[in-house]
Amino acid sequence: MRDPECWGRDRYTESPTTGWRSAFVATLLIVDDIESARSEIRSVVENNAIFDRIIEAPDGIRGLKLLLSEAVDVVVCDLEMPGFDGEKLLRAKEVNKGGSNVPFIVVTASEDLNRRTRLLERGASDVISKPFHGPDLAARLQLHLKVKKLQDELMVKNETLARLSTSDSLTGLRTRRYVTDVLSIEFLRARRYHSKLSVLMGDLDHFKQVNDTYGHLTGDAVLRGVSGLLSKQLRKTDVGGRYGGEEMIVVLHQCGIDAAATFAERWRDGIETAEFRTADGSGCVPVSISIGVSEYHPDMMSPEDLIAAADRALYRAKDAGRNRVEVATEL
Repeated sequence: MRDPECWGRDRYTESPTTGWRSAFVATLLIVDDIESARSEIRSVVENNAIFDRIIEAPDGIRGLKLLLSEAVDVVVCDLEMPGFDGEKLLRAKEVNKGGSNVPFIVVTASEDLNRRTRLLERGASDVISKPFHGPDLAARLQLHLKVKKLQDELMVKNETLARLSTSDSLTGLRTRRYVTDVLSIEFLRARRYHSKLSVLMGDLDHFKQVNDTYGHLTGDAVLRGVSGLLSKQLRKTDVGGRYGGEEMIVVLHQCGIDAAATFAERWRDGIETAEFRTADGSGCVPVSISIGVSEYHPDMMSPEDLIAAADRALYRAKDAGRNRVEVATEL
């Protein structure tokens, strides 16, 4: 017999380049302790071609595990099950971010109106009576799936808008405002928990000459290339941003001065050895960067002190001949 938790995976197509197919794969989770009841719901779904994928669980505990580990779009759950029943699964779903936005349909033989009302108040999307009418169940599933798709599309659009509003349109790095907001939070965390925090200030050398000699299109391409090299080095907890013009700022969470200096040197060396082409592709552009590095110190009063220390180190790098990394030696 096929594993009930893997039902429908043979219909889940795979791309040789990206793994699972990128198109929306509508997934239904059926939770019921009676196999014949799961089979009846499955037949309705397959006969109406509502979902691409069906996964099943014979109890609430395994249902919750699937809900939190799989990309589930709609849940159909029996109310009366031994131990971890449908009502407990509903409550668990509502407190877990992974499943809180998933439509939850309760199937029950109970005619207790007060209990049905309580289920809806606690987050159930729908309550269907047993025995159910096939066409009615199919129509409700189609409606809830449509709503879920629209919610997912809206969430993606909102995330995209949020990203665009906090990102520099040319380089793709974060905006100055975003980085300084993050730094303010990290500064308070470092002060409270005595954790490590470092800041890098980088400025491209003789960038005005690049624009004057090769044109602004080439200058823009250089900025994108330098930003790309930075982005490849960043950890998920790090934040890199465009501070202004050709100046960039990096916030390194849980990173001491030595590791930050190593990070800066790797970035500097990557820029020095990279090949930057002119906009028309006719030649190469020499590019280098000077970087100042500072680390949080308890005597610092504000995030601006951390930036100022990195900025002073940056100017020392410029004065020392450019294309180098300097570490802050004073607050």
